[in-house]
Amino acid sequence: MLDVLESPDTRFAQETERRRIARELHDSAVQSLTALIADLEYFRTRCLSTTNQTNSEVAARVETWQELARDSLISMRQTLGGLRSHTDLEFGLQAAISTILNELHTAGYQVIYECTDWPTILPFEYTSNLYRIVREALTNICKHAHASTIRVYMFTYQGYLHISIGDDGIGMKVQVPSTTTHSGYHQGIIGIRERVALLRGQLSIESTPGRGTRIDIDVPAPWQE
Repeated sequence: MLDVLESPDTRFAQETERRRIARELHDSAVQSLTALIADLEYFRTRCLSTTNQTNSEVAARVETWQELARDSLISMRQTLGGLRSHTDLEFGLQAAISTILNELHTAGYQVIYECTDWPTILPFEYTSNLYRIVREALTNICKHAHASTIRVYMFTYQGYLHISIGDDGIGMKVQVPSTTTHSGYHQGIIGIRERVALLRGQLSIESTPGRGTRIDIDVPAPWQE
């Protein structure tokens, strides 16, 4: 029985089913939540006058609904991330990150993305961990930063893979996170720091209250080892 469960045909069938479920969730729930967030943003900013007390109260309530919808969208993307396997990275890190950023742009964020001199092929350990680092950083921005603009830069320089993720949000208190940290923002930073350490890299964070946060990751390129 164990041999059957571990056979290539069975693994292929399981992978195909996971991808089918992920695709259906993306085409239904994710797209519906994305459209809802965009419609709420339009209604709040274009259809309600803040000079009217009633409209101001409705606008505040709509903003709360919008945040709930964003949180649901983030949770759904995390679920999809669990369903998807490494085959989603078969076209490389650039394509995988472009997919996330396109969804964030559709959700209403201004997105700036530049990728230059990035290696076409990387070991899966690098691609997988860097992808999850960027995804965690973007999740942090969506859940905690209250930002309108997201910037992602990726390039290779002097034997290092460099990734910079920034936003124009409310900023954060920069501190060395510990396992006892309860802030959702810093819990995300803990995960990022652990993955950077796995790749023997360095993580730096700059944040200014009211002016946003920037995370820089420098990882030795695998051909340097």
